[in-house]
Amino acid sequence: MISKLYDKASTDPSQCNGCGVCMLSCPVWRQHHTKGLTYCGRNRASIGGAAEEELASSAQACILCGSCEPLCPMGIRTQQITMALRQRLVQQGLLPNPGSKSGSFTPETIAASRVLLPGRALRSDAKLMASVLLLLGQGAACSPDDGEDIALALESGREISDTRVKEFTEPLLRAAEVIVSDGLLHNLLRSLLPPSLAVRSLGQALLANPKVRAGLKPTDFYMIETRAYNANHRDFAVLYGAVRRGAGCFMNLDLHRVATPTGAASLQHREGLTETISIEAQMTWLLEGRNAERIVVEHLDDYAAFAKYTRLPVVHLAEVATP
Repeated sequence: MISKLYDKASTDPSQCNGCGVCMLSCPVWRQHHTKGLTYCGRNRASIGGAAEEELASSAQACILCGSCEPLCPMGIRTQQITMALRQRLVQQGLLPNPGSKSGSFTPETIAASRVLLPGRALRSDAKLMASVLLLLGQGAACSPDDGEDIALALESGREISDTRVKEFTEPLLRAAEVIVSDGLLHNLLRSLLPPSLAVRSLGQALLANPKVRAGLKPTDFYMIETRAYNANHRDFAVLYGAVRRGAGCFMNLDLHRVATPTGAASLQHREGLTETISIEAQMTWLLEGRNAERIVVEHLDDYAAFAKYTRLPVVHLAEVATP
C-alpha cells in the first residue's frame, strides 16, 4: 500500500513545537484564517489527544501544495503526513473515496533512455506533446502508463496495491531518467526508484534546454508546479533562483523561496469543492504588484486556471523555446 512508501527518515510529527511558521505560506490559512484547517492546527490537535475523526475536515481542506513544508524548522514532511492521514480517514469511512481511475495495464518494455510521464492533460494535446518531446531531445519517449491511478491514490487517500505499484515502476527501471508532470507522483518516484535513476519534474527537464531558458522574458510571470518544488525545496530553489536571475522574470515564490499554488491542480478543485480556496483570489494575489505581460506555466491545470481568470496570454513552458 502507498502508506508503506512514505519517507521513513522524516522527522516524527510529534516533534512539532507549535511555532506556527508553516501557516505563513499556507493558502488555506490565508483565505480562511482558521488554524484548525492548517497542518500546524491538526498536528497540534493530534498531539493534544484529538481523535483522527476530529481532523477529517482539516485533512480534506489541505490542497497538498506542500508550501508549509520548507518552512518547518523541525524538518517534518508535512505533505507526506497529510497524505497518510487521509488514507487512514478513507479506510475508516470518514472521508469520501473517489473510486478507482485505473484501467487494465499491461507492463511494457520502454525502449527509451528518457521516459516521460505526461499525465492525461498533456497526453491529450498532441501538438504540445510533440513540442515537449522535441525539447527533451533524443532518447525521450512517453510511457504508456502514466500512473494516474497512483497519483489519485496519493492525493485522495485511496488504497492501491503493492502489485500495482510494482507493475508501474518495473518498466521505468530500464531508463536512465524519468520525467514526471505530476508533482506528487514525482515525489513518490524519487523515494521508490534507485538513486542511479534520475527522477526530474517536467519543469526541471525542460529548463535544461538552453532554448527554453532563452525564451523566457523579464515581463513573464513563471508559474512553478508547487508539489514537486516544495517537497524538494533545497535542490529546486537553487535551480529556479538561477533561472529567475538569468531571465529576470517574476515567479510564484515568496521571500523564503516557497512556491505558492493557484490551487487548480488540487483534488478539491477537480471535484468542485470550491469552498476550500478561491482559485481566482489566489491568482489575484500572485499577480498583485507584478507588471507581467505573459503567464508561463509548467502544469496544464494552472494553464486552464490562468486562461479563465486573467486576460493575459498564457503559454506552456515548452512553447517559449526560441527557434
